[in-house]
Amino acid sequence: MTALVVAVLVAVVAACGARVKLPPVAPEEVQVFLPGSYPDEDYKVLAQVNTQVPLSVPDSELIDRARAQAAGYGADALVITGIRRTTEGQIELNLQQEQVKILDGIAVYYPSRHPELQKE
Repeated sequence: MTALVVAVLVAVVAACGARVKLPPVAPEEVQVFLPGSYPDEDYKVLAQVNTQVPLSVPDSELIDRARAQAAGYGADALVITGIRRTTEGQIELNLQQEQVKILDGIAVYYPSRHPELQKE
């Protein structure tokens, strides 16, 4: 339920206001917040992040991929709102579907760290 509320708030916030473009950063510079934890600093949403991998891939690699995606937006942090499993894809003749893990999150930046974005 909390993830749903966060997702709705992210959608509303993302729809309002001007889009911020930041230069990409190295993935290791992006802080990661696991589900249920949030930055102490004030932050603003840059983009939604959604990444998926086959079920056999470790969670650490899933998080690394999402972190790299957030880094592409120039994010200071990745706030993971959830990691879930699902069965997606086409049904084969043998009725098997590929199971995948999906990470949902938001790429955020800290306005205090980006004085160039401050209005005068």
